[in-house]
Amino acid sequence: MTGEDYRITTRDAAQFSDDEISMETSIWNLIESELWPEDPVTPIEDAIAEARALPGRLRRTAFRSWAGDGTLAGSVQINIDPEREDNPDVISCSILVHPDHRRRGVATGLLRHVIDYATAQGRLRLILKTYSRIPAGDAFASAIGATPKASSHTNHLPTNEVDRSMMEQWVRQGQTTAGDYELLAWDGPVPDEQLEAFVELVLVMNDAPRDQLVVNDFTLTPTEWREGEERAAAVGQERWFLVARHRSDGHLVGLHDLAWVPAYPEAMFVGSTVVREEHRGHRLGKWLKATMMLRVLDEKPEVKDIRTDNADSNDAMMRINLEMGYRPLFGTTTWEVSADNAAEWVQTRTAPTRA
Repeated sequence: MTGEDYRITTRDAAQFSDDEISMETSIWNLIESELWPEDPVTPIEDAIAEARALPGRLRRTAFRSWAGDGTLAGSVQINIDPEREDNPDVISCSILVHPDHRRRGVATGLLRHVIDYATAQGRLRLILKTYSRIPAGDAFASAIGATPKASSHTNHLPTNEVDRSMMEQWVRQGQTTAGDYELLAWDGPVPDEQLEAFVELVLVMNDAPRDQLVVNDFTLTPTEWREGEERAAAVGQERWFLVARHRSDGHLVGLHDLAWVPAYPEAMFVGSTVVREEHRGHRLGKWLKATMMLRVLDEKPEVKDIRTDNADSNDAMMRINLEMGYRPLFGTTTWEVSADNAAEWVQTRTAPTRA
């Protein structure tokens, strides 16, 4: 089969039936198995529950490529929030291709539809991500003329390799060097009285390096945070928060949080680790991370691995994580290509490119 042998459909993903969500999840689970071969895949019921919890205002457009036998060979979904646009000139898209249908023009066919959509929306740039464990993605991104803009890794720390004595030392050091600070802890939804200040603290994540990727700072409102909590609750997620508060003025200045979901019982995932610039240099980051790690060891014995995503250029965070014992699982590359250049490349294909 070639790309000409596949049929592409356009669908409002907000109208997906449970069966359609199941098909989308099945192809994602094949990708997930390549990225996390040691992990279970996403349960269909979780995918359905999370999809149903998405805000109704989102415009969710799905392009899907179908093989002649009815197999879903590839998919790309574009989500646009018409009320909360941080980068209105950008289309973020991840083209998923079934492993058995790669190098047959499936990605190229889907890209044609993405370009048409972007052009109709007046969006000039396409941004996509690829993963080191799936080399076909890098090959395709390079072929279409995309430029790598940022590099990161998913790093992990097996809990049986944690140096508990070092974590306890970091806690003692933090209590000494950060005497004007205290740690607040809560599980689940952020308390109402802390929500506004908490969201402002999360926005400090905009300080994280972006390498060569030029995008606007992300924005976040208390309402959006609550929407995220609803999606988390839909899949039974537990989330632990640890926040550093400046005693003298009561400001929230540091954050570290972990998430656990029943579908992945042996892993916990770092959400954010951040300290306001004017409060750095007091070992707050180490204090937060060590305190949380000790809690995992004491209260979550079933957890065997801690996962975190880090920009390779985030030297400060990488130093702490390397000292803790984190090591890479796989790399992620963020690419950018203009819609015009991608369209020119597609037009040169006398036959669909194998991808």
